[in-house]
Amino acid sequence: MHLKDIAKQNYDWVERMGWHNKTPLEALALVASEVGEAINECRNDEPTPEFGEELADIILRVVDLAQWQGIDIEQKVIDKMIKNENRGSRGRLK
Repeated sequence: MHLKDIAKQNYDWVERMGWHNKTPLEALALVASEVGEAINECRNDEPTPEFGEELADIILRVVDLAQWQGIDIEQKVIDKMIKNENRGSRGRLK
């Protein structure tokens, strides 16, 4: 399954749940809350088994927001990877 398919499927589910009742800023704040939950799963030397699920929650919130805003997130990710590759290290150690 491609990222754009995941975005569409997740968006449709969120729509059926009636959860598209917020502003883009509020939706982005929910992404930040998921990041906070992922951070909580990394408080010890090793991440907990739930860490992966929290990372998935972050991705699902992001792809839902992108789909809602008409952004082809799969293409944006590809474009960004190419841009990063072309920029090189930009002063960062490799």
